[in-house]
Amino acid sequence: MKNFIARSAKSSCFNATTVGALTLATMIALGAVPASASSALDDGINAYRDGEFGKSAATFAPLAENGNATAQYLLSCQTINGVGVPANENTGWALMEQASENNNPDASVVMARRLEALGGEKADIRDLYTSAAQKNNTQAMLWLALDALDRGEGATAKAHLKQAWEIGDPRAATLLANRFSESDVDRLTYLRRAAQHGEMRAAAYLAEEARAVDDKAEAVGWCAIATGMPGHNEDIDWKSIGDAVEENCGKFDEDLSPEDRAINRERVDHFLAEFFKNYQPWQPWRGCAVD
Repeated sequence: MKNFIARSAKSSCFNATTVGALTLATMIALGAVPASASSALDDGINAYRDGEFGKSAATFAPLAENGNATAQYLLSCQTINGVGVPANENTGWALMEQASENNNPDASVVMARRLEALGGEKADIRDLYTSAAQKNNTQAMLWLALDALDRGEGATAKAHLKQAWEIGDPRAATLLANRFSESDVDRLTYLRRAAQHGEMRAAAYLAEEARAVDDKAEAVGWCAIATGMPGHNEDIDWKSIGDAVEENCGKFDEDLSPEDRAINRERVDHFLAEFFKNYQPWQPWRGCAVD
């Protein structure tokens, strides 16, 4: 299972097969970090964030030995991958399990995903996600919502999604739009809010909605957003972005004359400019990551 947590291209974090970052302030608020250990833990997290993994491991080790769940979690990530310490999967997974038992929500999600990969008991997987969800991990809430839908428990699924959306996970809004919206207006409101936070699937649905009402400017605009157009980022290759948008989104106004298409693309530019004025991308959960 060593590849379950893969090293990121950036030295400051590792990626699991999914995504919420762990912050010191959050963990203190949850009671997982003793106040007396916060200074040392902060040093370790800063070293981990900066890619100084030998230093972070040395800082985390005594804290983990004393039961600090955050230190156990991050040290387990390093130990499983052999980053800053010799690789030892058995020790690493034992630390991950201890962190989960000590109520670290990120460790519980990682353990749940590992059990899924190993074909573990569904009830055990559900318990791990439930524990993480109780600590406001929206990744766990989404899993529990889909699990509830599979079991025909719509009210439970909706409650999980509502909670995840209240915390700010736009993926929950997309699911609420498509599973539980009570009207077209309700559905579109959920999708627009989700897209405003970087949920590209919501933007893809909105592109099709715009096509259905023959709004070619919004159709191309939403498609551009769904394609991953990072309009908030100044350091991007606009030609590459433009080529990708044309390849993926040109179908929405290809039937227009060249003159009308040029006018439509001006409308698209205006639509995107307005969209990115209020764009607030949300950072999804990432295993073994720190803010």
